[in-house]
Amino acid sequence: MEAPVSELEQQALAAYADGDLQRAIELFDRARHGYEQNSDGAKAAEMANSLSVALLQAGRSDEALQAVEGTAAVFAELGDQSRQATATGNFAAALEATGQLGPAEQNYRQAADLFAALGDSDAERHTLTALSQLQLKQRRPLEAAATLSASRADRSLRGRLLNWLFRIQSRLLRP
Repeated sequence: MEAPVSELEQQALAAYADGDLQRAIELFDRARHGYEQNSDGAKAAEMANSLSVALLQAGRSDEALQAVEGTAAVFAELGDQSRQATATGNFAAALEATGQLGPAEQNYRQAADLFAALGDSDAERHTLTALSQLQLKQRRPLEAAATLSASRADRSLRGRLLNWLFRIQSRLLRP
């Protein structure tokens, strides 16, 4: 007999915390399907996000992208900006892992903006740091420095203007 869906979720979280990625992946996937069968779209999307994170850590980036795709829209429809921001960031990470750097950058920016609107400066800083690392991979050190600076700066007009100038300078210097 199948365990209740909430129990599968708890087992998946425990397996993930213990570092047993393969077991966590299996349980997150089963929980996702269970929530889908129960017509709980929000919990199914939440499990898809957790599944995506575990898949990314296991080096299965294509599957991670497939799992997380569309979950931000579910949370947006529900008006849950916090989970929308997290899902957007997870989607960006999966895009980055699959080599889709342009779309990854756009999604990191969107996630950072959502976190900023929520006043979640820690999550915003974490997202901007990931964006900065992506820009370094693309050999755009000036933009990466500006992004990293923005992750530590206030959102004043002066700070936004400086970041805008960094981006223009970087584009002008790009080969």
